[in-house]
Amino acid sequence: MSFYFGEKTWVELQELIEKDALIIIPVGTTEEHGRHLPVETDAMIAEMFGKEIGKALQDKIPVLVTRPIYFGYSMDIVTKWPGTVKIRTRVFMDYVFDIIDAMMKMGFSKIALLDCHGNHDGLLRTVMREIADKHGKFICILSPAKLSEHVYKKLKKDPEGDIHGGEWETSMILAYRPELVKKDEYTNVDAIRCNNELRGPVSTWGLQKTKTGLFGDPTYASAELGEACLKAGVEEAVRILIKYYNLKVE
Repeated sequence: MSFYFGEKTWVELQELIEKDALIIIPVGTTEEHGRHLPVETDAMIAEMFGKEIGKALQDKIPVLVTRPIYFGYSMDIVTKWPGTVKIRTRVFMDYVFDIIDAMMKMGFSKIALLDCHGNHDGLLRTVMREIADKHGKFICILSPAKLSEHVYKKLKKDPEGDIHGGEWETSMILAYRPELVKKDEYTNVDAIRCNNELRGPVSTWGLQKTKTGLFGDPTYASAELGEACLKAGVEEAVRILIKYYNLKVE
């Protein structure tokens, strides 16, 4: 049976409201990812994790998964290349807020976002607080990249890791849509060379100039790594989301 929100009738959704179903919203964006990856990479990764998490949860708790959010905020640095559709921060936040607001007005109370784009972290967390102010309910925000980080760090070959279009993201698309990866366009010209201690305190795009729109080295990528990270991320998400679903605040 389908767990996709958009494939249900309103009668079926009413039944799931009565069961207090968890809704999962995968959040990606559309932007350039170098010469070798499709511009919908983040949205594809969001879709990939949403599908697998839904499959893993459907026999455990009532769950619904929406289609991905395909457009969001990107920094100007990546608008240098075609493919980046930049949505203003407040427009993006209001859009996500309105989706969640509508679902809560329907009667759903447990909503989780899968954050699959680095620029959205602070924006989504602000929306979380604004929803709490209005509805008195807290959504859950998970990052598949962070959920799979322990496995990625163990198996990765790139000593510096991935920020944008490097080993992790390329491996995820190799595992999901390998026909879309242009391996003959791989380059290590934008391998990470910056001061690692400043990654985080300073936006990574301000630490190193990119020549091809990347911030990492895709030459290390493999479908096997992508599959391992997917499995690990899904397992962690399922564990956390079951706890979130059963959360009772006294």
